[in-house]
Amino acid sequence: MFIWGKVIGASLGGLMGGPWGCIIGILAGHFFDVGMQREGLVNGDVSLAKKIFFKTTFMIMGYIAKADGRVSEREIEMARNVMAQLHLTPEQKMMAIEYFNMGKANNFDSEAKIDEFLKHCGHHQQLMQLFVEIQLQAAFVDGMGNQAKRAVLERLCEKLHVPPVLLSEIEMRFYAEQRFEQQAHEHQREEQTYRYQPHHSTQSESQLAYEMLGVTAKSTDQEIKKAYRKLMSQHHPDKLVAKGLPEEMIKLATEKVQKIQKAYEYICQLRGIK
Repeated sequence: MFIWGKVIGASLGGLMGGPWGCIIGILAGHFFDVGMQREGLVNGDVSLAKKIFFKTTFMIMGYIAKADGRVSEREIEMARNVMAQLHLTPEQKMMAIEYFNMGKANNFDSEAKIDEFLKHCGHHQQLMQLFVEIQLQAAFVDGMGNQAKRAVLERLCEKLHVPPVLLSEIEMRFYAEQRFEQQAHEHQREEQTYRYQPHHSTQSESQLAYEMLGVTAKSTDQEIKKAYRKLMSQHHPDKLVAKGLPEEMIKLATEKVQKIQKAYEYICQLRGIK
């Protein structure tokens, strides 16, 4: 049965942030399973590819964590969280820790491991992008200004044939969503504490909302509507189910749609879009 792509994908997707991260992981895992079947990869081939995906993920996480010369406590905690989300057996957890430690060793050959990853997993673009997203967020667990880790990410993407523009888009959306949600939570706490004080939008908030939709403040209302509809179409729960999303995951898919709607409604309120 082709199920391990979903299991690993959902668990690693948790690193991407809450339920929607799991949704993306499940989808990538599902498409990985289906894609392998269509490519004629069965039995031993599938098992080997998924082992390599698992192994390479933790190895490269360790490699990126050590890129600036040291592994921080937050990076170690991040790796532990991923292992917990995977519900690993004691034996599997030991393997994951071993892979992470191998990646941060001075003699780790990242080029060879990425070549191996490409050989067995490189045929599936969605899986490749998920891998990059996981590593990007692992790299930025201590902040987004670490040039050593950024350089490693850029070399990694070049090796994986991920164009710089795609990496920039992933990074921009990741940053925008994280900051937008953070500010929303801060304002919610403020409103609960100081109910008499109205909330005023900030320039950074509006910019983050625009970036979440892939537009700018200079975009026309029509361009904003078009970008919104495109994102809603891409993430519509019914369409995701038609592509293989389990029925029981509709609620989680809806949460992603709600985030898109929240950013769009925020922009509509700012601009008076009806």
